[in-house]
Order: sequence, then C-alpha cells, then structure tokens
Amino acid sequence: MKINNVDQEELELQKSIAYTAGVLQGDVTIKNLLESIAEGVVIINNQGRIILINPRMSQLTGYTKTEVMGQYLDIFIPDPFHKMHKKYVQGFIREPKIRPMGIGLELTAKRKDQSSFPVEISISFITVETGTLGIGFITDISSRKKAERDLISIIEELDAYAHTVAHDLNASLSGVIGFSEMILDEDNEVSRDEIKDYVKEIAAGGRKMAEVIKNLLLFAKMKQNEFPVYLVNMNDIIQSTLNRLMLQIKEKHAEVTIKGEILDCYSYNEWIEEILFNFLSNALKYGGNPPSVEISCDKVENVGIKYNVKDNGKGISKKFREIIFNDNNPSRMKFVQGTGLGLTIVKRIISKMDGQLLLETEEEKGSTFSFIVKNT
Repeated sequence: MKINNVDQEELELQKSIAYTAGVLQGDVTIKNLLESIAEGVVIINNQGRIILINPRMSQLTGYTKTEVMGQYLDIFIPDPFHKMHKKYVQGFIREPKIRPMGIGLELTAKRKDQSSFPVEISISFITVETGTLGIGFITDISSRKKAERDLISIIEELDAYAHTVAHDLNASLSGVIGFSEMILDEDNEVSRDEIKDYVKEIAAGGRKMAEVIKNLLLFAKMKQNEFPVYLVNMNDIIQSTLNRLMLQIKEKHAEVTIKGEILDCYSYNEWIEEILFNFLSNALKYGGNPPSVEISCDKVENVGIKYNVKDNGKGISKKFREIIFNDNNPSRMKFVQGTGLGLTIVKRIISKMDGQLLLETEEEKGSTFSFIVKNT
C-alpha cells in the first residue's frame, strides 16, 4: 500500500518521539528524577510535540503518558489560549532559556475531563542525541489561590464594616460622654427623673459598645479552622440567650414563646448561642409593635435539626431579600441596623459548621430565620 508524504512524515516523527522517550526512560538518573519530582513535568521536542510526562503530571491531568505521547501541548491548554501558547512555544524552541513562564499572568492547565486548575510553570531545556528538548515544570497552585481568595474576602469584609463599626462605637461613646457630662454639670438643673433617663441612655450605650466589641472578638475567633463538638443542651442555650436580651425584651414589651420540643444537637455551644442571639435580636428590632417571637425546631430527615426564629414584623421585601446576606453590597448597610456584623457572623459560623442558613419571609407577614445543624 502506498503511503503519501504527509503520512510518511508523521510516521517518522512518531518513531522519533518513541525513540527519544525510550532514551529518556532508559537513563536511570532521568527516570528516577521524573518519578520523584513533586511537580508535573512535560517534555517536548522542537516541533512542540509531547515526548514524555512524569507520574505527577498524570495525577494532575488524568492522562497517561501513552495517551499524550506525540500530541501537541494544546491537550493541556484551555481552548481560548491555544493560539497565544503556540506562539510562545515556537519562540522558546527558537531560543530556549531557563525561566519562569507567563510572569504577571494567571496561568491555567486543562485536565482530561476538560476542567482547569491554576498553575505556575517554569521552563528549561535539555540536549540529547535527537536534539534539544523543552521541559516544563508544572505546579498546581489551587490551594494557594484558595488561600489568597480567602484572604481577599477577609480584607474586603473588614474594609466593608470598619467604618460602620467605628461610627457605632463613636456614636455610643459620644452619647455616654454627653449624658454623663449633663449629669455632672453643676450649672445644669437636672431633675431626678431626667437623671434616671440619662443613666438609662448611658447603660444602653454601654450595652451597645459591649455588643460591638463582643461581635468583633467573635469575628476574629472565626478564623480558627477547628472548633470543639459536643452535645449542646439547646434549652440552656435558649435561656442564656434570653437572659442576654432581657432588657430589650422588657423595653419593647415583647413576647417570646417556645413552640414544641427543642431537640439537642452536636455542635459548639458558643457559636450556636451567637446564631440564636442574632436571630432573636433582629426579631426584636424588626418585629411588630410589640414584637411577638416564636422559637421552634424541626427534624429534617437524613440532614439534621432545623432551628427557627419567627417574628411578626413587616417581612423583608424582595429587593432586600437578595442582598441581606451579601456582605459587600453597600445597600445592605442602609437596611441593617447596628454594626451589620450580626448576619455576617451567623453566615460564617454556619459555613464553618457545614450547615445551612435559611430565610422565609413575606411582606406584612413576618420573617422566619432558620439554621440547620447537620447530624454527626
């Protein structure tokens, strides 16, 4: 059978690739290096064809060395970058140098399943009997990128709330100082009833500052990756939370009821109490006049236990429903009273517990905030 020139050239090229791969694998030093190195390694010839990949590259991409031998490097490159990468490879083949690749660029590699992952690439070359070969060292930097994203998210959160928290602390402190000076001013005739009102305002300002500081300390503590898990007595948690809110409950003449049996769960009691505290304090702020708040729980089959805090307020409009848990949306801060840290803390806690945060609301019919603690 006659073989045309193109087929003959391809056949000869494949033979050359196979021979070169055999030479590299036959060298004990090179073979041991390729098998032990922590980075993925790709070796190409002067036509940009893959000669060999090491076991680590197989792990990263899902390809075996047999599957990629003779293929162009495009097999590892996301489709939009094929043209640009081809020019880069051609330039390197003309003038090979040891250097990092893509300085200042976000590089990605493609797996066999077509998914991609972020990488850093360094390139080098080696001369063998068949010519000069290009070598790429590929490092999966997914973990580093995730850490960078987490850090950026934390910085954005802190930046988003810094001014609000400072404003709240300053406003409360100014009130405490102002009312104290009014009481102490000898030239100011203040009645006993006025003094009582001023002291109430001072106490309220102190409580608010204490809550801001507590929230900030808890927010900082959330950076810890691990937390103790044990059986949490939910009735004790509810009672402790209501004790913290006793003054607000009395001031607003609120009614708080517990509906049905409250089941215990396996979690971290300090975080569970903070979730309930934020849900209940919001129910008191945004509830009806007077507020009527209901605490209940449900068992969600094959998922966990769902705890609910229902209020009798005006509900949350569709517009605010979409941004209430979006920490970086400036419109959210106009809606949320106080520091705005409450729902952020709740969201972060539930995420760390691998739970679920839920909201059911209807305008003029109140809202129910819920969280699910998974079964252990």
